[in-house]
Amino acid sequence: MTYHLDKTEWPTIPVPHDCVIRNISLSDDFLILDFEQEIATYDSIQHICPNAKSLTIKIHLIDTFDIYQMKTRKFPKFRKLYEELDLDKLVSLVKRERVEYLYHYVSYQSLIVNLYCGSNIILDLHADYIEYIWKM
Repeated sequence: MTYHLDKTEWPTIPVPHDCVIRNISLSDDFLILDFEQEIATYDSIQHICPNAKSLTIKIHLIDTFDIYQMKTRKFPKFRKLYEELDLDKLVSLVKRERVEYLYHYVSYQSLIVNLYCGSNIILDLHADYIEYIWKM
């Protein structure tokens, strides 16, 4: 299913909440998020596509994108900040650790994705459409 972000009305895009990403790659102006097998065991997927085995999200990029990871400082206590992360570090993080898709915000030619891996990871993307490819 394809969702266009460059129309007058923004789409309601389903969120694979808490689903684990097993691979992230960049190919031909697409940021590709591949999710783990047996994705239908998650509550968020059971209502969207109950027979799905896996999901691939392809985001067609129209500009550069930014990645930020929240870092907590020890002093002063409870102060939080975001530091920029590059794609290679995010790819290696996905291969080493459990990275979950939490939620996203949709706007005109913009998508902000929040991931979680011990701390929040924000993807600030400029895109014109998104493809959800369900594997049955």
